[in-house]
Amino acid sequence: MKPAKKYHTITDIVGTVYCEQKAVFDRERGDARPLDVRAKAAAGTFEHLRFQVEGQTRAALDRRCFIATAIYGPDAPETNFLRAWRDRVLMPATAGRLFARAYYATSPSLVPLLCRSRRAAAAVRAALNVLLAVLGMQR
Repeated sequence: MKPAKKYHTITDIVGTVYCEQKAVFDRERGDARPLDVRAKAAAGTFEHLRFQVEGQTRAALDRRCFIATAIYGPDAPETNFLRAWRDRVLMPATAGRLFARAYYATSPSLVPLLCRSRRAAAAVRAALNVLLAVLGMQR
């Protein structure tokens, strides 16, 4: 007897909605689909999982945060807090992703200015400190 699945793919769920009798039949007597169809379905499920893991890995490794890195440093708690906020709040939403895309298009050109001008860096640091307080970073 086959071990029970711990999850159901979207294909399984849609198949159940489409034809409940087939789902019951397959559960009781085994999957009657031809081998090549089952192989293609398994390959599709594998590709979906690979895509999901790749996306999560890429997000975990995304260390970009140009302005915070220039102001606080690459591994400062403030920089890491802003990265985590970006990943948790901005990136799941369409508007957040658009904002992040615009930020990544413009911020690298601002970093040299912050490095040259102590006054500009101080103003940006003050603005970021306010933002961090609003977002709830405890210092």
